Amino acid sequence: WNPIHILIAHKVALHAKKLPKMPNDDGYQLDVDRFAGRIEKIHAHIPKHGSVYNTKTILFSPPISDSENPYAKSKVMHTYLFGYELPDTLLLLTETKLVFVGSKKKCDFLRPAVGSTKKVDIEIIVWNKRDGVESVMNEIADYLPAETITVGVLKKEYDSHTSKLVVAIKNTIGGREIVDVSHGLSLCLGVKAPEEAELLQKSAVLTNKVLKHFFIPRLENIIDEEISITHENLAQEVEAVIEQPEKINLKVPQVDVESCYFPILQSGGSYDLKVSAQSSDQVLKHDIIIASLGARYKMYCSNVARTFLIDPPKHVNAAYDLLLRMQEAVMKEMIPGRPLKSVRTAAAKFLKGEGREDLIDCLPKSLGFAVGIDFKDSALQLNSKNSAPFRNGMIFYLGLGLQNIPHAGSDKTFALMIGDTVSISLDKANLLTKHAKELTNVTYIISKDEESDAGSDSSDDEEDGSKNDKSKSSKRSNGDADALMARDLDKSSKRSSARTAEVNAGALNAAADREKKQIQIMKRRNEERLRELARSKATEVDEENEAEELSTYRKTSAYPEGAMGHVVKVDMTNEAILLPINGMPIPFHISTIKSVVLPDPDNRATYLRINFYGAGQAVPKDASPNIAKLIAKHSHWASFVREVTLRSLDGNNLTQAYRQIAELRKRFRNRITRDLLQSTLVTQDKLQRIKNERISRLSDVTMRPVLSGRKTQGNLEVHANGLRFVSQKGELLDIMYNNIQNAIFQPCESEVMVLLHFHLKNDIMIGKKKHNDVQFYTEVVDVSLQVDNRTTIYDPDEMDDEQRERQLRKKLNLAFKEFARKVESTAKKYDHDLEFDVPYRDLGFYGTPHREMVFLQPTLHSLINVTETPFCCVPLDEIDHVHFERITFASKAFDMVFINKDFSKQPWRVDMVGNDDKDSIQDWLTDMEISFTEGPMNLNWKQIMNTISGDDRFYEETEDDLVTPKEAGWEFLRMVGKESDESDDDDEEDDEYSEDGEEEESGSETEESEDYASESSEGSYRDDDLEEEGMDWDDMEREAAASDRRKSNRDAGEEEGPKKRRRGSNSQPTKKRRR
Repeated sequence: WNPIHILIAHKVALHAKKLPKMPNDDGYQLDVDRFAGRIEKIHAHIPKHGSVYNTKTILFSPPISDSENPYAKSKVMHTYLFGYELPDTLLLLTETKLVFVGSKKKCDFLRPAVGSTKKVDIEIIVWNKRDGVESVMNEIADYLPAETITVGVLKKEYDSHTSKLVVAIKNTIGGREIVDVSHGLSLCLGVKAPEEAELLQKSAVLTNKVLKHFFIPRLENIIDEEISITHENLAQEVEAVIEQPEKINLKVPQVDVESCYFPILQSGGSYDLKVSAQSSDQVLKHDIIIASLGARYKMYCSNVARTFLIDPPKHVNAAYDLLLRMQEAVMKEMIPGRPLKSVRTAAAKFLKGEGREDLIDCLPKSLGFAVGIDFKDSALQLNSKNSAPFRNGMIFYLGLGLQNIPHAGSDKTFALMIGDTVSISLDKANLLTKHAKELTNVTYIISKDEESDAGSDSSDDEEDGSKNDKSKSSKRSNGDADALMARDLDKSSKRSSARTAEVNAGALNAAADREKKQIQIMKRRNEERLRELARSKATEVDEENEAEELSTYRKTSAYPEGAMGHVVKVDMTNEAILLPINGMPIPFHISTIKSVVLPDPDNRATYLRINFYGAGQAVPKDASPNIAKLIAKHSHWASFVREVTLRSLDGNNLTQAYRQIAELRKRFRNRITRDLLQSTLVTQDKLQRIKNERISRLSDVTMRPVLSGRKTQGNLEVHANGLRFVSQKGELLDIMYNNIQNAIFQPCESEVMVLLHFHLKNDIMIGKKKHNDVQFYTEVVDVSLQVDNRTTIYDPDEMDDEQRERQLRKKLNLAFKEFARKVESTAKKYDHDLEFDVPYRDLGFYGTPHREMVFLQPTLHSLINVTETPFCCVPLDEIDHVHFERITFASKAFDMVFINKDFSKQPWRVDMVGNDDKDSIQDWLTDMEISFTEGPMNLNWKQIMNTISGDDRFYEETEDDLVTPKEAGWEFLRMVGKESDESDDDDEEDDEYSEDGEEEESGSETEESEDYASESSEGSYRDDDLEEEGMDWDDMEREAAASDRRKSNRDAGEEEGPKKRRRGSNSQPTKKRRR
């Protein structure tokens, strides 16, 4: 026997020991109510499904003694009826009676059930083994009706049974026909009673917790630590945890728990998706790992299967995503009334609809089976031939898989599998094993820094060379040793310089590749933006509001009391001021008043001057928007009152009016500001609370921004369409799933807090202000920072404090992570799309988005800093372009400008980013397909955004005439890239041209030299008289003036050149042909 056979035999023996056999005199009793209910359920099921049974009499033979088959149908039936296995017993069920045959001890065990059933009379026959079986058989024959033609049995076990009782009963039955009732009993037991469903639910929870709290952390540890372990050994560890749940802090009696089967672990390209597969003794490979495990709680089975992907290629991710969506489609078919075969039909239909008919052959023949006391009920399999219907209360294991899928570009194959325990309710199928299985939950990306082969070879050579040098140096003098050391230093310096040159060359190549990709990204994004703008213009609606006419009183009778023609009256209710003009009170709305002045009174009277808004003057920002529209509407024909001055000998009325007007203006401005805030808010949906289910809750979290006071603490709850925060003061805040743009989970790895952050699509009111960022966090209490006199780092108390802090960090991270997963699953259950991002800390960098330098971290959908306030959250889907400013060789830092797709909004800025982070940031932007450019100086972005917001052809490559080319989009900001490529082409043309020019020039120089030579030969006799004469003062002044004019013209040309050259034109100067 090999080790696997020995292990299987050992497990079978252990399993046999744990089977619930008939106890001795230890006080065990029969659950009478359960027994009576279940035997009557079977008795009532027979006449309803007579075509399935083909008999009215059923004989239950004793459980077989085969320890290798713990799920034999006879054992299942005894466990179902009695809760134990009763060997050497017979049960005969007729239309009116239930006859039980067994030893005195077993009869005494069943005797309390006599009289407990209404439609079946229980008769007990005591069998004494010493007396033989003949007398017992005679009594049984009396209970067999003479008209009985057929007797139903569990035929597979009945035929192979060799016990004395079964052999004797075969003779007693005589010539009656034997029919198999296994299928009918499977249908009967398939519909679970409420207490059975509860046990199966607990079994599924146990399976889920073993997977979650042991297997996945253990697998992650194996991957991180690169531990070598076989499938078999890891499966043993999993099984040990199932049978000893206290290892994962589960307080479950060990006697109630066992493993359904030896866990199945597979990797390395060899996969078998059947439940009969076995874990091999091969070492676990870090590629595609399929794990299947099942727990049995109080004899009720559940099962789960998951696939874990390590560094998967894109086609594997696509296949896994297809499998996830196939599970959703298949579960919609699992409703009462549909046949079991519709599951496989739905899977094939889904693959065909997705255009993957090639994967239909990769589906297993069976996609699952009914579970319960029997782990795999063969009569209720989810195959293509089973026409039995789904019924409310059934529970299945749904195991969807794809096997022998070919790898792209290779002859190798792989497999994927997702399995869950599913219960059938009235209108849908519900998952009992709810552990997350999204692609982000099962994928592990591992990056390894491996030394190159060349480097290892060079190191080996260096070691060999050093050994030779040592052997030679022992024979040399000190001077030779110094020379040898100098030579070695020279070699090492050369190697260092070679490595530096290689690194620089690699950086240059990476920058060149990045620049090429950026050109393609820029072109592609320009095309996308053109399509987006076209769609937005098609759906754009002009929602400009017209001016609302002011109305204070409809008639004079509505004036307030005390309004007279000689006093100033302020009406706080109607927001009006009644001024005495020509002896009559004339109302003015408070929004028309620009300012109120109460000059110092003179010796005789008090003055009050009121200034009004009117045409012909600038309307200040604090004016009501409606008054600005009214002035623009009526300015071309109406007359405006600019100022009113009131004089009174009694200053009490004017002084009081001045104070009231000032107060009313303040209230009016506050109301207008509040109304403007409310008008820009989007109405949120009403929270739908979860009913009849347990509400997931994250307790004792702190909220930012605060609802009231200096700190807001409370609980965060998960509901059907959103989250609800309940503070300790009873204050409520609802966050809808459909209003969350970015959800972020940031663990407390290097921070002082663990948090959940929500960046919202539309602002919500918190207190009296609008906010679009809400955060819930818990601080890690660092007890090791207590002020004391300890100076040693080996102090045991400090080490204990640090250990407690690490445990607290781990506990908080796990609690927040699990809550985030529950939010995701609840949102998905109610058809909402929500996924939490985790920051990539290794891609982070320091920068200044506001006034303080903080650590910014990219996520999958945003760039964030949510630890410090004010928060910084830049959604990547809102970024149109990124520009790097102050990129020079002299500067040690640069600035980043994130341009919003909405040109009416000012760009986001991140200043003072270190130059060391530039390459990594640009690589990240390129990977996210976001275009960027560089520039040496800071730009006036307010002016730039105002300019391009009015340019309808900003992303076009031509001018309005559709002929003249221009730079599309943000190409005009590019220092290098497209222009450098064009300049290279121009240089090539110049090189070709320069060759011809040099030939022409050389030819002309030859002719000139020949002419000069002929002239010199003719006039050689005057050689002594020819001398170069210097310029006089007049000639020198004329030459200087001409030089100054040329210089001034050249400077003027350089200044006018940029002005005449329009934005977007080619900045390369035109090269003239030399003559």
